[in-house]
Amino acid sequence: MASEDDKTIPDKVEGAFGDSAEVVQETLGEWLKPLEGTPFLYIGVVTVALLLLLWVLHLVFRFLVIRPLVSNRLFSRSKWLKPQDLIDTGVLSSIATMLSILCIGVVVDLLPKVGAAYEEGATRVVDAMFVFFCAQLLVRAGRFLDIVYSRLPSVDRPGALMGYVSVGAFLAYGTALVIMVSVILDISPLYFLTGIGAASAILLIVFRDTLLSMFANIVVTTGDLVRVGDWIHVPSSSADGYVIEISLNVVKVQNFDKTITVLPTYLLVQEAFVNYRGMYKAGGRRIKRSIMLDQRTIRPLASAELDRLEGIPLVSRAIELDRAELASRAGGDRTTNSGLFRHYILAYLQAHPKIHQQGFTMLVRQLQPTAEGLPLELYCFVDDTAWAAFEEVQSTIFDQLLGTLPAFGLRVYQGESDFQEPNPEARRLDVDPAVFGPVQASANGKDA
Repeated sequence: MASEDDKTIPDKVEGAFGDSAEVVQETLGEWLKPLEGTPFLYIGVVTVALLLLLWVLHLVFRFLVIRPLVSNRLFSRSKWLKPQDLIDTGVLSSIATMLSILCIGVVVDLLPKVGAAYEEGATRVVDAMFVFFCAQLLVRAGRFLDIVYSRLPSVDRPGALMGYVSVGAFLAYGTALVIMVSVILDISPLYFLTGIGAASAILLIVFRDTLLSMFANIVVTTGDLVRVGDWIHVPSSSADGYVIEISLNVVKVQNFDKTITVLPTYLLVQEAFVNYRGMYKAGGRRIKRSIMLDQRTIRPLASAELDRLEGIPLVSRAIELDRAELASRAGGDRTTNSGLFRHYILAYLQAHPKIHQQGFTMLVRQLQPTAEGLPLELYCFVDDTAWAAFEEVQSTIFDQLLGTLPAFGLRVYQGESDFQEPNPEARRLDVDPAVFGPVQASANGKDA
């Protein structure tokens, strides 16, 4: 027989562990000895004691071991790795639960007189729980990585990896479910995989929308198509408001009337939609609205009329713009009231403190004449993207322009109604043909 000195270190460790196990087993036997006469009560007390021990061990590992270690020594100097993220995502909780389950697995092996059937069943349940919490740890670690990756300066957007995490969670929990059932029933997982393969056609039909949305979620999140807080408009649906949630299957949009539209995620990939994030990011909100001029009131202006109009603020600037435009052409054109009013609008926008002057398009143009009049369109950007402030600026601009319009001898087109003008003759045109002047030759020598 080998002496104590001849034993190797592993043999000594195994012997020490065996002695300790025997001591623990004897101690548990003494505690449970009064219940040996009632088997069902004995098993019930043991089960409740195991669950209670699992909960206590979870609290000990989570709050007394893992959290102080992470908070004090790890990630303390990192800009992107924060201990609070591990707490918020539940990574520490999953680690503590897994360590607790490992301890319970050891305790189950040490329980005295519980019977081989109970010990085997309890071991299978413990193994299945360990598989589930392994999958949970993987999913929560993915969420933690998503938070860290999204915080990097090169990314700087929330949920950059959320699509991959959602798909990974689907696969992790699905795989864990198969393994858990196989462990509890003591059946090879290949049997379940074979059955799933045979029923794949039915599964594709049943989970069609889920599968489409699962992969669409990857496109939406990794392509940064939509974020929580974005204002989007989907023409094919009633969605027109702010995104409040992006999940694996659906996107929730709170409309401006406070109703909520729920869209399948794949709809944002299959159909076109408008995202107004670029507008807010650029800091300018567009005005694109027309004034419909009555074409019967458009005419050239005489010199005396131009002199009278110069008394209106900004008209001098408008006359300069109009003359510069006329000078750039071949000649022979006369200043018209519609052209002068168009340049007056441009001068007004250039002087407006709430209109972007640099980096944004600003123009006043005529569109194709219609039966409802000649559209004179304003195209510019307000420097305030808030809805109420934007509407206030836009309304003030058109109030001013519509109020100034009669001074140029122009009228806004309006369909006939039962309203009777006091003097209908006032809107009749009385144009002297002489104001058009003779036809001038163009720059290339041909008649204009």
